[in-house]
Amino acid sequence: MAISDNSANTDRLGLYRSLVWLSTRAMTTSKGKLYPLLVALLVFLLDVPIGSAYISDAQDAPLEEVIGENPPSIPPLVCGEHACNKDWSLEHTPVDSTPPAMEFGWWEDFWSDSDSNGFDDRLQMILAGERESVSLTSIIGSDGRPTVAIIVHYAWHPGPTDIESLKSTIETHGWKSDGSWFMVMDHLDAIVLDHVPVISLIDIWKLEGVVLVEEQSVIVPYLDKATKGSKVRTSGVYDETLRGLGYHGSGKVIAILDTGVDNEHFSLDDFSDNNRDNTNDPDDIEDPKWVGGCDSTGVGQSGCNDEDPDDGDGHGTHVAGIALGTGDSSRVNQGYSPGSYLVDVKVMEDYGGGNSQSILAGLQWVINNRDTDWGNNASSRGIQVVSMSFGRASSAVGDSNEDGTSAEANLVNQASENGLVCVAAIGNDGANNVNSVGAADTSITVGWLDDKNTIDRNDDSISSNSNYGPRADDGDGDSWDEMKPWVVAPGSNINSAQHAESSGIIPGSEVNRASDDYTQASGSSMSTPAVAGMVAIMLEIGEMRKMPFMDEDEPGIERYEAIRSFLASGSEFRSEWSTDGTFQENSWNTRYGFGIIDGGKVAGEMFDTGTGGGGGGNETSGPGPNQEGKWVEIESPAEFSWLVEGQEYNLRGHINEHGEDNGTIEEVVVKVEMEFRESSDTPKQRVTITDWSNPIGIVNWTSPFQVPDLPEDYTDVSITGMAAARNDIGRWSNTTEFFFPVGRVNITMEGPSGQDGLEGSVEVHGEFQSIGNATIQWRLDNEDWQDGADYHDGEWTEEDLNGLCHSTSQFKGDGSSDPCYQGHAFCVHMFRKGENSNSGLRCEDGDDGWTRWSFNWDTTQFKDDEYRISVRVVSAVGVVSDEIRRVVTVDNIDPMPDLLFVSKSISVQEFGIPMQESYVNTFLEVRATIRNTGDQAATDVGIILEEWGERRDEYIIPNIDSGQFVEVVLYWNPTESGDALLTISIDPLNAIQELDNGNNDLSGTFSVTPRPPGVDLAIRAGAISAVTVSSPIPRPDESVVVQARVDNLGSQDAVEVSGTLEMMTARGWEMVATSTVPLVLGGSHSTISFPIVPNSTGPLEVRISVLMESGSDNDWSDNVREKTLLVDSTTLTGPRDVGMNPGETPVAVVSLNSEEGEDLLIGEKDGTLIMYKLTQSKSLIECNNVIEERWSGDISIVSTEDEYAHIVWTRRYMGPNSFLMQTLSYSTVDSSCRISPAQDLLPGIPLSDGKYWGVDMDVKDSEILVSGYHRDVFSGGTLEDVTDIFLLYAESPLSSDDWTLMPGIIHDIDADPAQRDSLSVEFGEEQAHLLYQTIRNDSTGKDRLGVWYSHGGIDQETWTYRRAVGDEAALPELTVIEHEDMDVLVSIWREGTPQDSELVTYVTDSNFKTIDDLETRISARGLAGIGTVESERGIQVIFDRVGPNGPQVEYGLIDIEQGWIGLSDSLVRGQFNSMDRSEDSLETMIVVTTSNGWQIRTLIDDGASERGGSIADQLRSSLGLDQESFEILLIGVALAVLILGMVTLVGLSAQGFRWIGRKRSIDTGSNVIMEDDVVDLVEESDLAVGVDLVEIVDTDEAESKEGGRSDRMARRARRNAEDSHDENTEESLMEPSEAGEVTVMPVPEMTQSGFQISCPNCRSRVITEPGVSTAKCPICDKKIDF
Repeated sequence: MAISDNSANTDRLGLYRSLVWLSTRAMTTSKGKLYPLLVALLVFLLDVPIGSAYISDAQDAPLEEVIGENPPSIPPLVCGEHACNKDWSLEHTPVDSTPPAMEFGWWEDFWSDSDSNGFDDRLQMILAGERESVSLTSIIGSDGRPTVAIIVHYAWHPGPTDIESLKSTIETHGWKSDGSWFMVMDHLDAIVLDHVPVISLIDIWKLEGVVLVEEQSVIVPYLDKATKGSKVRTSGVYDETLRGLGYHGSGKVIAILDTGVDNEHFSLDDFSDNNRDNTNDPDDIEDPKWVGGCDSTGVGQSGCNDEDPDDGDGHGTHVAGIALGTGDSSRVNQGYSPGSYLVDVKVMEDYGGGNSQSILAGLQWVINNRDTDWGNNASSRGIQVVSMSFGRASSAVGDSNEDGTSAEANLVNQASENGLVCVAAIGNDGANNVNSVGAADTSITVGWLDDKNTIDRNDDSISSNSNYGPRADDGDGDSWDEMKPWVVAPGSNINSAQHAESSGIIPGSEVNRASDDYTQASGSSMSTPAVAGMVAIMLEIGEMRKMPFMDEDEPGIERYEAIRSFLASGSEFRSEWSTDGTFQENSWNTRYGFGIIDGGKVAGEMFDTGTGGGGGGNETSGPGPNQEGKWVEIESPAEFSWLVEGQEYNLRGHINEHGEDNGTIEEVVVKVEMEFRESSDTPKQRVTITDWSNPIGIVNWTSPFQVPDLPEDYTDVSITGMAAARNDIGRWSNTTEFFFPVGRVNITMEGPSGQDGLEGSVEVHGEFQSIGNATIQWRLDNEDWQDGADYHDGEWTEEDLNGLCHSTSQFKGDGSSDPCYQGHAFCVHMFRKGENSNSGLRCEDGDDGWTRWSFNWDTTQFKDDEYRISVRVVSAVGVVSDEIRRVVTVDNIDPMPDLLFVSKSISVQEFGIPMQESYVNTFLEVRATIRNTGDQAATDVGIILEEWGERRDEYIIPNIDSGQFVEVVLYWNPTESGDALLTISIDPLNAIQELDNGNNDLSGTFSVTPRPPGVDLAIRAGAISAVTVSSPIPRPDESVVVQARVDNLGSQDAVEVSGTLEMMTARGWEMVATSTVPLVLGGSHSTISFPIVPNSTGPLEVRISVLMESGSDNDWSDNVREKTLLVDSTTLTGPRDVGMNPGETPVAVVSLNSEEGEDLLIGEKDGTLIMYKLTQSKSLIECNNVIEERWSGDISIVSTEDEYAHIVWTRRYMGPNSFLMQTLSYSTVDSSCRISPAQDLLPGIPLSDGKYWGVDMDVKDSEILVSGYHRDVFSGGTLEDVTDIFLLYAESPLSSDDWTLMPGIIHDIDADPAQRDSLSVEFGEEQAHLLYQTIRNDSTGKDRLGVWYSHGGIDQETWTYRRAVGDEAALPELTVIEHEDMDVLVSIWREGTPQDSELVTYVTDSNFKTIDDLETRISARGLAGIGTVESERGIQVIFDRVGPNGPQVEYGLIDIEQGWIGLSDSLVRGQFNSMDRSEDSLETMIVVTTSNGWQIRTLIDDGASERGGSIADQLRSSLGLDQESFEILLIGVALAVLILGMVTLVGLSAQGFRWIGRKRSIDTGSNVIMEDDVVDLVEESDLAVGVDLVEIVDTDEAESKEGGRSDRMARRARRNAEDSHDENTEESLMEPSEAGEVTVMPVPEMTQSGFQISCPNCRSRVITEPGVSTAKCPICDKKIDF
């Protein structure tokens, strides 16, 4: 039970019984004027040192008397076996502590301390094990439990002793400072910290001086018509508005505490809306809205880092646009206070939440900068308004309704006491729940009003989701601080600035930048900035009217009190609402507060005399007749003092003693007139600036007025102020009149022009107008002002400053000397040349006082960079001109890049989610943003990631242009636990010459948690793949290796890991292979492989399981993984780098089937669609023309077999009245980059009124179908925001008139323009089919993006058939195949969040009924792109996902004929961009992005040879090579063959030469050819050999005599005889007889041409001349007898 008696609390602590800290709040509780004297006396008598306080001894009290009876729902605080007890008696306050910033005893009724023991109930439940930590930065502590984030409150402001004591306590329990939050609050008596082990909480609570240990809360984030309906902006419905009075919040600074702000958005970048370059920094803009900011969400930091944080969530940018957006150049979606400046304080992470530590750091930073000179101009100083659209997430402990005692609420109160007006959201639970900053005593808490999207206020009502009051009572006796909400404001479907979405996980990609897109959002988060903007305007009015709450040297709580009072009385409270409370006679309702904000009514309250401490301005008839006496004195401005055109002044005065002697003064009236000449030769004219009216006050009165700006030719300008008074009997005093000369203070800058670079000493020069003196001041960016030159008019004196009359003549009319004669006219002090004319002193005609000025600027003292140089002139009267700005480039050094980190801290993410810590062996992305601030592009920029100096990842960014932002994404897989020091380095080898190499490193620590004990083997999704020798796609009848990555999620090594591979067959799962891995280290991974040989194409379902042969596994559920592999007759080629120009990004690849084999690659840079020819070798040739120079982000391309492609795209153009318009255009393009004239298909629409997006196209022969989304904010003037789906149809269109438009085939869908996914439209046989996205909330009641299917006729105006088919879905892809007289639909999309998404595939009929159970869902975490193309074998599918090794692109096939879905094979690491297919070459081109940049890969089907390709084409297809690689291979082979041929030819030639040499050695007279020598020539005269002389020799005898050699010679002779028979003779020359005798046939007569015979020994053939009977064989030297 909470202790309500303050004295009891004092007894409990034994603190400050005799002495209370001299804080502001403590003094306000003092009784009597003698109390401060008593305190001072006690300090003196007790000798209390400065910075400390006396603490009396306290009596020990029983615990039960201190904490009372514990509520049953909260477990007691137990130490061991007994209730915890704390010694509240303290010996002394630490000498190094300081007085408390907060009121003593505030913790007594802390909302979450029901037992009043100084220990948060939520933490007690954690200690008791009834709940766990909810901290978003929690890690596993030394006790094995998630750590907590806490706030430790002290009785005094903690000093070094307290800090050291706390650190020492938590460090003994394993707390580490690196990566942890530890922040001493400036405006709270507290220390904020996280990563605190639960086991240390009791020890912290027992520390001396600790009065409360509080758990940090988890914080979550809770226009056009709204501003007009709130009577802030003028409209045709309401006349009396704040902005209608000329107030826009000018000069006021609003701090947006949120998820960050993308202030480059054209609604948030500048006031003039002249800037159209969203890459400019605020310093590069002449009139920036952003003046400062900080980020309290960085990893491992404590406090708020000064920087310009980006918005990764979108909430903060949307909120800022509502508060102060200008609405870009269209000025449609304006915020409430477009004249206000922006301070951007990021207190929530990019996922839209965080711990309260970031909130406290951000608020503390705001308070500390409440008076900061932002260096922008004099009007943007400090911070005046704080907008906070967030609150605490619902608590699991008791009632969530707080009483304003949380740390965040207390800090809001401190901010209000420092003059800040804090506006907070009440929340969106639809419950009595007021918490966090919205529960603070001094916050203006805002409820959510539904304005029905109309300006008319009569239909406005409170949203059912808006939280309501009252706030829980804090027991302080004041009921007004429980009145929450204070007011309500529009918060439904508010259209405001849209942030730039993250560029994903593509390394080296350029950072997205917000531009002029708008989006809708609802909630009290949208209502809050509306009130914050309105408050800024109210402060501007208060300052202009010099109201007391603005007229303070040091602003305090009075500002908040005045604003809340005006809001209470100036809001619309309706009679039908119940009155649940009152404040200053204003009714209050628990849901509506004091009513609906009403700018007109607030203006009436603030301008009403005597109301709210301000007023003035009521007109009267002026002084009556019979005036006498001078009762009124004018104090300021001093008479004859100079006034300046365009400046505001207060005519002030008082009633003098004569007026006090003439009764009671009841009325003072004031009038201000201006006199001037339109030219020097025209008479003077007089106009009234302020007619007779009542000033503010009577005895001491003030009347504000402004001197108008006059045309340049006007001269002799002066002001006369008049005042008179009336007493209680109706008498009027005489009118007191003061004369004031009026001058001008202006400056121009003629040089430098800013067009060329500056070097050396540069003259800065221009002209000025000033009064008296002129000091020319200058500065660079936001640095301090410096004096550049001083000028003097030659006559100015101190008396002129205080007011000195000037007469034009030395003598008065009566001839006496005129004391006002100064020897010169007033106009001389305007730097005009005086002259003495007949009419007296004057200045020369035509001289308007413009005077030249100049000074020299030494640019060599500054680094080469782009600067904003500003100049201004300070006059002698103290008026400062508006500053003139110009962006210049200092270029003393030769052009070179300068690379630096824009982000102040490293961001560690897992699949796009920022992480505070991670387990060992987790695949993480390490991100940062860099920029080239140099004046030259940087090429081949190396980026590395190091962990404790060891390189972990690296890649090269091909080009970074000057001024370009690039997001760096590196990949890291931590292998060791503990705090890791991560460093990202740019150009680590210093290969790039830069202006400054000292800013190329960015470091930060990240906590890596050890893996759990034991072994935990796991096969993750995406870990299974299959490869062949030449391709990552399994091919039939080829050896394939199926491999899986096996992770060991535990910390213990796994040894002897065995695995099995199973395949699904008709009989079920059958094991086909086994394998082993000897070791998988703890926290690491290994690969297990299985060889197989598939025998057919199609899907192959495999299952891999692993286990450790000996030992247990922590989790067996992830030891098995099933995977469908695709066996396909196709091959993936090697990569070809996409050599685009720097800064260009591929958009689409287009296959054109041209005879030359050339295709197209379409890219984008800065909104320009460019084209490249894509040769057969996949090299790029840039086209001379472009498709579009103002592309607005949507495009669809369909190629044909006729060598050209159809293109539709959205584009922007400048329409009438300078409105930025958008339309949809169509054209065709061929392989020569020839583009047909563009046809605009839709009426132009102002981007402020709506947009076209999400377009898709299908082509069927000569017919074309185009569809997309069309949002119309005004819906034809009905003021309804409607989104339709349009359909366009044409057949061979030649102009825009050939298209038929169905503007709303699906009407009024709840689509989100922020989702850039295209719908998908397809021709069917008799109707068209469509997949589209819209919001759905069926079944769960939760709004989420779904995919819907519809179909209808092309000429049908409305399609009635619609069906929800996908939930939480995106990236829809539809393909329609006409099969067996029916339309078969193949639909693919992503379901789930990107972090746990699935790829969903359905094959259905036109009623979306599944055909043959063809549907699949596969895990595809991080899925970001899907592409499909039709082929003869089926539908090829390419998609990407994030696997265990990072992003990877996968390939699949859907075969309708065979009835299977084969998804999928992992192709390459990277992300998918686009694809297209050529049916002529049977090649599918794919564009992917990898760590090496953009690449083109090609899938080549084996069937390419069947399409009439050459042998070379067939060979190239079988090798899986692209054309260029194949040509290189052919050249290599040809060279090798040529070299081999030359070597062979040389060898043969050498042998030939040797043979020729032998031939020449033969005797040319011989009778035998090829005979070395001829012997035994026989002539005809020799004896003939007769048959009877031939002796038949027996064989055995012959063998005995001659041996085998003779026999072999005989056989050779017979063979030779057979071979040498004459072709004309049918009989053999020799044949054996039947008796075995050899018959010798007659030798035929040899002809003169010679006779050919063989040697019986070696079978060599020789030719003899006729008549030769014996010769020697030239080969074996044996004798041959013929």
